[in-house]
Amino acid sequence: MKGTATGLYGWTSEPGRPPEKKTLEAMLGEVAEAGYDGVENWTEGIAEVAAGLGLQVIGGYVGAPMHLAWQDVDPEGQVMDTARGLAEIGAEYLNVNCNPKGAWNHRERKTEDELKLQGENLTRLAEEIAPLGLGLVMHNHANRNDLHLDDLRAVTDFAGPAVGVCLDTGWALTSEDEPVARIRALGPRLTALHLRNQFGERPTEWLGEGDTDMAECIAALKEIGYDGWLTTEIYYRADTSLTRSMVENQTRTVQLLNELWGEDA
Repeated sequence: MKGTATGLYGWTSEPGRPPEKKTLEAMLGEVAEAGYDGVENWTEGIAEVAAGLGLQVIGGYVGAPMHLAWQDVDPEGQVMDTARGLAEIGAEYLNVNCNPKGAWNHRERKTEDELKLQGENLTRLAEEIAPLGLGLVMHNHANRNDLHLDDLRAVTDFAGPAVGVCLDTGWALTSEDEPVARIRALGPRLTALHLRNQFGERPTEWLGEGDTDMAECIAALKEIGYDGWLTTEIYYRADTSLTRSMVENQTRTVQLLNELWGEDA
């Protein structure tokens, strides 16, 4: 693996975190304190702050309705703006969330033609950003098993080889998938990760507890020859049972991942 990284979304979810601790400087300071090597985020000014803390900006996240016609995806809007910003700071990939059909709170199943178009659009986007030096990965974000498997199939069945998958283990659990088995099934298509643990749909405070056995998860990653980043997404809901602070939970999560990966971490 290339190292450990984290997104910043979860850091703002800590109950009682004061506004001054939600600044880019404060959060990245805690990222470095926890022992991470990188961060997946695109925010104005992040490169300078990250570099000063010895962190690498590895990629950024953007959502788009990839199942629609190309002109409706808005490739020259936020998608390409994010890609160009990431390329300028030497990031490795653009992480695309394929927006649902219908509303987020009333998701509809995409047709086979829409899934095919989604795969074709992801392929085209990968070709558009390749000259910038960026790879492309698709992030699963469905809350139902059929929707989850459909979005994965849009890549495995309909997208070109330049399109990878960023498996979000938390959303996999929410959609009643089994993350360890999914890692093995995706094989070389798996080029990025969002590691989160949960009991059912309830996020746990760190990766070491939940329905996913992280030792088995890391073993499966090694089996398929995974050589990307181990990127975590620790975040809290009102029903998350908390015993430690965010930075303490992030620190022990990094330690766990490095221990599980072994001497080459």
